[in-house]
Amino acid sequence: MSIETQFYLQRNPNLIKFLHENPKYYKYLNRDPNFIFQLEKLMKEKYKLTIPDKIDKFKDKLDMLNTFIDILN
Repeated sequence: MSIETQFYLQRNPNLIKFLHENPKYYKYLNRDPNFIFQLEKLMKEKYKLTIPDKIDKFKDKLDMLNTFIDILN
């Protein structure tokens, strides 16, 4: 694994966690350092860190808050 890839991994703890949970990707990283970007995309999809997922979480929180307000009134 290249030094740049290792530094990139150190800056992103979620990516390290994902890599530990899915060790098969070590092989891909060793063969192609640019795979780190695809790996990051996979990690975001699995941990639901994409923009649509964040919007859905925010919407759910607003709905819950709205429900609490309705209950209190």
